[in-house]
Amino acid sequence: MSPSLSPPRLHRSVPAVAVLLAIVTTLALAASTMSRPAPAGEPLAVSATAQAPVRAPADERPNIVLFTTDDQRLDEMVFLPKTNELLGEQGLTFTEAITPHPLCCPARAEIMTGQLAQNNGVRTNFPPQGGYASFDNSSTIGTDLSAAGYNTAFLGKMLNGYSLDYGRDPGWTLFNATSHGYADYYKFVQYDNGTVERVPGYYTDYLSQKAVEYAHQLSSYDAPFFMWVSHFAPHPSKGREGCDDASCKNGPPKMSPGYRALSRLAGRAPHEVLAQQMAREVTQKPSFNERDVSDKQCLVRKQRMSSTQKVMRIQQARGAALASVDDALARLVVQLELDGELDNTYIVFVTDNGYQLGEHRWFGKTLPYEENLRTPMLVRGPGVPAGATTDSIATIVDLAPTFLDIADAQTDRVLDGVSLLPTWRGETEEPLHPGGVLIQGGAYKPETGPRGWLYRGVRTARYTYVRYHDGFVELYDRERDPYQLRSVADDPDYAPLRAELARRTRLLQDCAGPADCNRTFGPLPHPSA
Repeated sequence: MSPSLSPPRLHRSVPAVAVLLAIVTTLALAASTMSRPAPAGEPLAVSATAQAPVRAPADERPNIVLFTTDDQRLDEMVFLPKTNELLGEQGLTFTEAITPHPLCCPARAEIMTGQLAQNNGVRTNFPPQGGYASFDNSSTIGTDLSAAGYNTAFLGKMLNGYSLDYGRDPGWTLFNATSHGYADYYKFVQYDNGTVERVPGYYTDYLSQKAVEYAHQLSSYDAPFFMWVSHFAPHPSKGREGCDDASCKNGPPKMSPGYRALSRLAGRAPHEVLAQQMAREVTQKPSFNERDVSDKQCLVRKQRMSSTQKVMRIQQARGAALASVDDALARLVVQLELDGELDNTYIVFVTDNGYQLGEHRWFGKTLPYEENLRTPMLVRGPGVPAGATTDSIATIVDLAPTFLDIADAQTDRVLDGVSLLPTWRGETEEPLHPGGVLIQGGAYKPETGPRGWLYRGVRTARYTYVRYHDGFVELYDRERDPYQLRSVADDPDYAPLRAELARRTRLLQDCAGPADCNRTFGPLPHPSA
C-alpha cells in the first residue's frame, strides 16, 4: 500500500552550480539505463510488506544521509573530486578517522550499533564469530531512529551472509538489501521492500538510482529521514564463493559501462591518469614489497612480493569504480537540493575499512597497518563550518552516537562510541579518544582460538601496538617510522611504552560504554633516545 501524501514542502530555487552538477553527473552516467525519479508530489509505491513511512506534524530535526564505500583507502579520495567539493569544501574533513576493526562485517556492525566488536558479537566475516548470522538486528541505529520518529532507509550491501530468507531487518521504513551477487558488480539479487529483484545492470549505478528515488520519496513527508547508502565499490570483484579475505583469488573491481566507454574513447581517461600516478606513489613507498619482514607476524612473513604491474592494473580498476561512486554521491546531493532538503541534511561519507596494495607484501585488509585503519570521513550539514579540517581522532563507532545526538533519540544499547556532533559544529577541540583507540582483527583460521581474535591492541596519535593470538607483538612509533617498517617491540628504550600500551589493551579489550572505552590514561612514557 502506498503511503499517503503529507503536506508539500516549500522548495527553494536551485543554484546554478547544482544544475551544472546535475548535467555533468547525467553525462557521466549516460551509458547506464537510469530512469528519472517520480515527480514531486508522486511518491514511489511501497509494497504491501513495507513499513509505510510515518506521517507526522512538521518535524524540523535534520535529515541524516550516511554514504559508505567498501575497502577504500584514504589516499583514494583523489578519485572522488565531486565528493571532495560537495562535502569537503562545504563541510568538515577528518584527517585522523579510524576504523577500529578493519574488516567488512565487523566494521558495518560497529556502524549499525555504535558498539565495538566484543559487544556487538561480530568479530569476523563468517560464522561462528561473524557475518550476518552473528549480528543481532533487533537493536540498531535503524530501530533507534525509527522509534524516534524518523523515516529510515537502507540500501546496498548488508553484512556477509544476508539472504532473501531473512527478509526485512527491523527498523527500516524502506529496505533494499543485496542478497547475493554484488561481488560480480553486474549480476545481483536485491530484496527490495518485499520484492525480489534480479538486476542485470551495474551495481553502483543501481544503488545510485535507488538512492535518488528513496531521497525523493522520503522528502515528500514531514518526518525527517535517515538513509544509509551502502556501496560495494571499490571492493575486489567475485572471488571464490563464500570467501572475502586476502587469501581469496579475487579480481579487480569492475567498472561501469559509462567509464568503460570513456576509457575506450579517451584513451587515457582522467581516472586512469590519476590511477597511474597513485600506483607509482604506492610502489615507491618504502613499505611496498618490504624486504625485511622479520619483525612482523607470520601472516606477513609468508607473503610473496608483488609486481608493479599488478598494482597498476588493480589501481586503475579501483579508480574507475570509485569514479562511479563519486557520480552517485553528486546525483544524491543534487536530488536533495531539488527537493529542498540539502540545507537541513547531514551527509556523512566514510568507508568500512582501508586496503593494502602491496605495502608490507600484503594485498587486502584486516592487518593493523595505517592503510587499513585510516578511513576518509567527511561531513556537511547544519552548523558544520565549510572547508574545515580536524586532526582529532574519530572512529566509525562514533557515528551511531552522533546520529542519536542529532535526532535527540535514545537507545537500549550501551554505546561504546561518543558523539561527534560538537566537533562537527566546531564547538570543541577536546580530543575524542585521549587514551587511544582499541584496534582488533577477527580470525582467518580456527587456530586463532575459540574467541576469534587475530590480534588486539591500541592505536594512539603516535603509536600502534598489537598483540597477536600467538603472542607475537608489533609496536610502531609512527612519528619516527611513518611507514611502519621497524617494530620497536623488543627495543629496550621502548619497554616502558610497550608495557603501558599492553596495559591499556587489557583494560579496553573488554570495555563497554563511552566512559569505559574512551578513558583518559594520562601521559605515555615516550622513549628517551
